[in-house]
Amino acid sequence: MGAAQSMSSESFWKNKIMALREIGENDLELMLRWRNHPSVRSSMFSQSVIELEKHKLWFEREFEKSDSEWLIFLDEGNTPRGVMYFTEMNRVSRNAFWGFYTAPDAPPGTGTKMGREALIYYFNDLGFHKLNADVLESNERSYYFHLKLGFNVEGVFRDQYMGTEGYESVTRFALIEGANSGSGLKVCINE
Repeated sequence: MGAAQSMSSESFWKNKIMALREIGENDLELMLRWRNHPSVRSSMFSQSVIELEKHKLWFEREFEKSDSEWLIFLDEGNTPRGVMYFTEMNRVSRNAFWGFYTAPDAPPGTGTKMGREALIYYFNDLGFHKLNADVLESNERSYYFHLKLGFNVEGVFRDQYMGTEGYESVTRFALIEGANSGSGLKVCINE
């Protein structure tokens, strides 16, 4: 997965008391249970229920890629609370896309904590310049989450996605290294 190349030999990154670690085979059932939960699945670009065997095959393929990293977010109590991932990682232009989901039973505020930890890791530790995100128009939580973290709207692709309810537009967000956001989060601060 690429994460082993950029994380420590333990495939673990820790900031204060929260941590991100590379996803392993032992995480697949938990990850799939979260991903297939209706509250998570309804916000994904692929909204069908995924079977465990297909999930394992996907993981094998994804693990071999050098342009993606899949991480588990561990909270202050070392409890897994979400999945964070970077894909299409271009190490020359130093940009990528990200995605994430929290456990359906995660406490309020988990997504913000996870997002901030991931941004610090992405910009400070991996040394990337720009992070992109595509958000379905029906996913208002994600739309406002990106604004809260200081992302800017770069464009809207009208009727780009065919979901269960018909066509949806997709908003492209981006956050650039060193940018000051309206939320007060300064990207690339050293913690």
